Order: sequence, then structure tokens, then C-alpha cells
Amino acid sequence: MGSRGPEPATLPQWDDFWRSGRIVSCPTDETDGYTGNVRKVWEQFFAALPAGARLLDVGTGNGALPLIALEAAANRSVAFELHGVDLARIDPRRVVPDGQRLFGDTVFHGGVRAEAMPFADGYFDAVTGQYALEYTQQEAALREIHRVMAAHAPARFVLHHASSIVVTTAHESLAHARDLEERAAAFSDLREYVAAERTDADRAARLHARMVERIAYLHRLSAQSKGSQLLADVLRALGKLFELRQRVSPAEFEQAVDRSYRAFKAGEQRLREMIDAALNEPAMRRIADQARATGFRDVRFAPLIQDADILVGWQLDMRSASISDAAGSNP
Repeated sequence: MGSRGPEPATLPQWDDFWRSGRIVSCPTDETDGYTGNVRKVWEQFFAALPAGARLLDVGTGNGALPLIALEAAANRSVAFELHGVDLARIDPRRVVPDGQRLFGDTVFHGGVRAEAMPFADGYFDAVTGQYALEYTQQEAALREIHRVMAAHAPARFVLHHASSIVVTTAHESLAHARDLEERAAAFSDLREYVAAERTDADRAARLHARMVERIAYLHRLSAQSKGSQLLADVLRALGKLFELRQRVSPAEFEQAVDRSYRAFKAGEQRLREMIDAALNEPAMRRIADQARATGFRDVRFAPLIQDADILVGWQLDMRSASISDAAGSNP
């Protein structure tokens, strides 16, 4: 099967994230994966698929939904043919710990746009996606998804809700990021201190005192957070850099700081993209209308609630049309 459409642009902010081996970018708790009601939503979907079903996961990342699908299939002693596509350059079998075993025969297609996928018409018996469809050119993506689906095949998507805890936490994380750079100047402080440590002990002592005070402020801010992990992650990275400074050359240290800073800025970019992609109810209604215009049937959506009445997204369900349905919808 050849590729369709032009070569996609690279997504370094996502390429780097998925190379970390993380399973999901928006976990539902401390576990690196989906839990609670979000997981149940997917378990129920996969439990309803027939043995041998061909399943496509759009925006698969490091394969969180294929992992749930594989477990659901194993519980029934059946098998699915699983494919995952993502615009990022993913390779879950290599980067996820024990990925070769975990993913079995799952096929991942990195650098593939949802708007132009390398699959035959009507190939898939079901399509899924979590926090994926909202990042696409939705009208074109829905047409392409419908094209690759068999008649009457089900599709389920979970999308970012503009009022969800995930998006609220993203706003908090961006505020923390501003504090980290503008008020605490954490990365520049570390660079200044390490340079002075080699040449001017008195200045290094003053810088160290200032750095300790600012880092203490960031730790207090992190402790007060109810959901944001950004500060905790960056503080851990800064601590590792501080320990590294005496074990490597100045040039190697600068390279390490640059890598950590790029990772921090990439995280900021992902948060902004999430906030921009999140959907209020009118926007969700427009997607549902686009799906119906594309030929999907039984289109319905509702807020998705995680344990303890926590809003985590929108759930969108629909079915592809039969050939006769599609023909009947055209004038």
C-alpha cells in the first residue's frame, strides 16, 4: 500500500515526547496509561468487536489504545489485526519498555497524516482515537477515516473538552512555566552559577544563595499544584543537571542544559496545542455535523466523566454508512 498525499511536516515536540517511552501524554492518574472510566469506555468498545476485526487507532502515540485492545482480545481468546497511525515519528515497539512483547503483531505507521492514510478503501472494521481527532484538519480527516472503514463499522473518539481537568491543568502548567522562566529564571541561574563556580568563588556563592531561594519558591509552587507535573519534572531535570556539572566538561554541560531547556519548551508547545485544540459544545456540534455530512450514521457525543465526577473529555461515537446509505445521501 503506497502513501497518499505529500510528506507531512515533522513534529519535534511530539517526536521527542514519544521517544521517551511514555505511553500517554495525558494520564488519568499517576499510572502511565488510561484508568477508571476512561479505560472502561475502551474496554467496552473492544469487547464488542468480532474476532479477527481489523482495528485502526488514529493519533496512536505510543499505543495506549492498542494495548487495551490487545488485553481485551486476550481476555476473550480472540485476535485483532491492529494498526496505529500518528503524524509524529513513532516507534512504540522499540521505545516502550518491553514493547516487542507487549505489542505483538501491532503495526505502527509513523509520519502519517489522518487526512491521507495508506490503506485500502473499506479496510477497517473499527476506528478509535483518544485526544487525536481534534488535532487534525477535521473535515478532511473524517472523510479519510470514513473511506478506510467497512460498511457499518463503529468508530469511537475521545476528544479534549475545553472545560476538562486536563485543559485546566494545562493552563496551570503554562502559568508555572512562565514563573519558572520569568520569576525564577531557573535555567539561566544554573548556567550563571556553574560558570562562576569555575572562575569566581564569591560570585558563585551569591548566585547559589539566589538560586536556592528561587528553587525553593518553585518547589512550594509545585507542592500547591493539584494536577500539574510540569514543575516537578523540570525541578527533577535541574537537580540532575546540578549533579552532572562536576562530571562533564563545560561544553558537555552546556549541551545537557540545552537539551533540558528544549524539552521544557517542547512541553510548553504541547500544552498550548492542547488548549487550542480543546472543544466547547458548539465546536463539538460542528464536528458531529461534519461527520454526518461525510456519511457517518448514529453520530452522538457526550461529556466523558472520569471517577469522582471529573470531566476528562468528549466521547464521540458513530458508524460508517453502507454503500446504499452513502448513495442515498447524494442528490
